[in-house]
Amino acid sequence: MEMNLWNTFGAVRPKLERQYLEPEFAPDTGEPPEELKRMAEALVREHSGEPRIRLRAMLLELLLTRGRIGVDPADWFADHLDADGVMVPIREHWRDEARRAMPEVAARCAANSERGLSLSQLDLSHTSPDWRNVLKLGPAGIRDRAEKALETAEDGEAREFFAAVARVYGAMCRYIVRLADEADRRGAVRVTGALRVIAERPPETLQQALQLALLYHHTQELEGELVRSMGCFDRLFIGFYRRDLAAGRLNREQAKELLKFYWTKFFAQTQGKLWGKNFCFGGMDGDGSDACNELTELGFEVYRELRTVDPKLSLRVHGGLPEKVLLQAAECVCRGRTAVVFANDEIAKEMFVRRGKLPEEIADFIPVGCYEPCVMGKELCCSMSTLFNLAKAVELLMENPAPPRDFGELLERYLGLVREKLDDALELTRRWELRWPEINPSPLLSGTMDSCFEKGRDVSAAGTKYSSSGVMCAGLGSAADSLTALRILLFEERRCTWEELRATLKADWEGREPLRLYVSGRLPKWGNNLPEPDALARKIADAVAERINRAPNARDGFFQTGMWSIDWAQRYGRMTGATPDGRRAGEPLSKNLGAAIAKDRRGVAALLHSAAKLDQAEFPDGAVLDVMLHPSMVKGKEGPKVVADLVRTYFEAGGLFIQFNILDVDTLRRARREPEKYSSVQIRVCGWNVRFIDLDPAAQELFIQEAESKSC
Repeated sequence: MEMNLWNTFGAVRPKLERQYLEPEFAPDTGEPPEELKRMAEALVREHSGEPRIRLRAMLLELLLTRGRIGVDPADWFADHLDADGVMVPIREHWRDEARRAMPEVAARCAANSERGLSLSQLDLSHTSPDWRNVLKLGPAGIRDRAEKALETAEDGEAREFFAAVARVYGAMCRYIVRLADEADRRGAVRVTGALRVIAERPPETLQQALQLALLYHHTQELEGELVRSMGCFDRLFIGFYRRDLAAGRLNREQAKELLKFYWTKFFAQTQGKLWGKNFCFGGMDGDGSDACNELTELGFEVYRELRTVDPKLSLRVHGGLPEKVLLQAAECVCRGRTAVVFANDEIAKEMFVRRGKLPEEIADFIPVGCYEPCVMGKELCCSMSTLFNLAKAVELLMENPAPPRDFGELLERYLGLVREKLDDALELTRRWELRWPEINPSPLLSGTMDSCFEKGRDVSAAGTKYSSSGVMCAGLGSAADSLTALRILLFEERRCTWEELRATLKADWEGREPLRLYVSGRLPKWGNNLPEPDALARKIADAVAERINRAPNARDGFFQTGMWSIDWAQRYGRMTGATPDGRRAGEPLSKNLGAAIAKDRRGVAALLHSAAKLDQAEFPDGAVLDVMLHPSMVKGKEGPKVVADLVRTYFEAGGLFIQFNILDVDTLRRARREPEKYSSVQIRVCGWNVRFIDLDPAAQELFIQEAESKSC
């Protein structure tokens, strides 16, 4: 590589960050999107009676070979294809066909969703390919593998599958050649050679490997499934990095610049306003040894220097993780780089074993999406197949006019309602899963999976080794606080009757403000290491996990419990009436594993202890604790150690995931008044990161309220 090509990132960064907002396509390289759409619709009509996986492969081939492309000579990577928005409407049309074919299911799903109780769906947005195979084989190798399998396949479904895989990967090779030809024409010497190599064989250098990963990512999302994990970055790319250093092709600073160009691609796609991509670091190998390497440190160094809200990084922590690595990640958090989530390898390993996965598969543990555990290359986790509102079940509980005899009966009523409504939501999800092959066959994604080749089946037809369906359970803290309030108000202090409380909640606490303030401010709340709400949260979580984790899905796998909510804490809050914990109708629910807003009044240690009382190995779809700290707690040289100690403490107690915000309420108020002066203030929203000034006013106010409670 020519030395005069380096040290350009700072100069071209503004353009790179806007490359998808202001894309440049060569008009003579293909058809514009409107023509591609017309061609795609004609193709669908012409081949309407053929297997959907064949049609899907033909559509992707059309886009890759006929869409306009663009190459920027100032970039180290090429990836621009003007074909967005062509495939998704066709998929949604197929989904609508399935909906019309099962009107009862569609009606029940709509009713549950409109009530804010549950959502049953086909989750196409939480996937990860087998990145190891992508890099080991390259598109030409996967194409050849599929063509060879096709020669001996006897089963009709298998033949269709292998033919579709061969078609899409052959098209991907031709797409890469098109990019290389355009790079030649534009004089883009940075990328031409890398593109020529990966069009024909597996990558050999770090730049080639990053280029291939980028092109695979974009191509799969064009196919119709969001790529929500880029794999264990340090493990996947360390061989390329070391070989480049040994051959003198690259030095450490040049590798950092390559990574800055690469990660800026991902930031440019979202501008920090949507869910970012997850890059995983650290963790244990299959034998339990530490897997950190030179790229672990380099990755966090680049992330700290970039100062962007994306991408988001996951650090897998275990007893043998070098302290310097944990401190490096903690320093990023302390300095306001909050797109970091910490994951507990030891609990994840126990969680895998309980679910029948192999303990050595911990080596390929990746958080998909925000913090949903998955075994890379062996699992399609579909982590938001079902959403369930635990606080809504409290509202339904209060609709029963018959007063309970005692709290034991009331608790069993609540848990019975949860089981009943969960069973209904899971059955609706199964019905959707049976329709998957006709809605969204995925030959590109399936082509990376060894188990799909062994079975001759697409991921949509249960081709992966593990086919899981995640259930996101929102509002645990709100539910526990509500049940605690019911026990105290009705049976201990007898401040009101069942009928009086029902009427009060129906009226949204109107006329009973003193009682609401008493309940909200004086009664025990989840997140304070108090026995009553913590025990109830554990009972709820255990009952939910027992019901979900034993339930088979329709894809030869099982449902998995996720105890998190992301921004659905607000969405479901808006759809949930007043609850006995003092919450008014429409207000947010508790978020993820945390307390209701500003209700964790006994400090961070108490919050950690409450969450750690849950058996988090029973949450195979993930569970995360959000921690907000005042900047004064982590200032100076000792700040990173404070964060690192909190991570270690929580994980030793049994926590699975933890993430942080370091926020000062005065800064947030000023940022709201003068956003132009505070564009660098980052917020870890739920499972993604944004600039504070990009949040809507209501979301800003919630973070201000939470930060205010930490200043008291």
